[in-house]
Amino acid sequence: MTKQNNSESLRSMFFVPGFRKKFLDKSISFDADALILDVEDSVPDAYKDDARENIKMYLDNNKFNKKVFIRLNSLDSGYLNTDLKYFIHKNIYGFVPTMIKDEVDIVFYDKLLDQLENENELEQGYFKLCPLIETGSAVMKSYDIARTSKRIIGLAFGAEDFLTDMDGLHKTHGISILTARSMIVMAARSLGLEAIDTPYLKITDLDGFKKELNFCRELGFSGKLLIHPSQIDPSNSIFSPSQNEIDEARKIIAAIDESSRRGEGVTLIDGALVGPPMEKRARNVIKKYEKINK
Repeated sequence: MTKQNNSESLRSMFFVPGFRKKFLDKSISFDADALILDVEDSVPDAYKDDARENIKMYLDNNKFNKKVFIRLNSLDSGYLNTDLKYFIHKNIYGFVPTMIKDEVDIVFYDKLLDQLENENELEQGYFKLCPLIETGSAVMKSYDIARTSKRIIGLAFGAEDFLTDMDGLHKTHGISILTARSMIVMAARSLGLEAIDTPYLKITDLDGFKKELNFCRELGFSGKLLIHPSQIDPSNSIFSPSQNEIDEARKIIAAIDESSRRGEGVTLIDGALVGPPMEKRARNVIKKYEKINK
């Protein structure tokens, strides 16, 4: 399977409950890469209509100057059709489908969105997808899910629902979700997609949050689902190339380009051989830096 090259800068994806106008107002100024306007878990059933109306009003007025996703209610919730009636909207970048079980669910969304785009005179593929992987079956099928549609730009992990499905416990050490995290990262990255980690729920523990960000970055995640404004800047920082990484990458690329100019087949930096993996990583660092700062 070839890589889809749908990769986006999604270091920080911030949840905003759609039924609270004051939260929608505040989110306009947030420096998150994307907002996820929510009509699912954070919205009680009695307020779902309010959430849809609020979000549509803000979209109609083009209030947001960043990527906007809608977290939809699940296929079996009875709410999905109503959600989509409100949110087939030109100012929406994409959707976060919930409780995805396998690739069959993605095929359903893909065909449904094809139809809705056609009916609303939008180009095919206008809406992107970032499915939430939050069950054991979805984790096991994460690669198949990720490769099923060209709309998919990333996979996001929902650990709390996953642990409920597994009858597992969410401890500080994170061992209970390490395998799931690793499988989701491998599925997404092998297809050139973003891998977005689960929210960190202890909103007053910024030190713990930063420690988890660094751990997730080591695993290969490219971003984080966020639930509090204080989490945005640390997430943007840790999922961006550091100045040292940028300087080292430029040094490697310059040395390789100079060796090529001279017709030399080997590149050395400080006496060490620079191989193709190092070159590829260096060019990826610069590519990510340019994408974030474009």
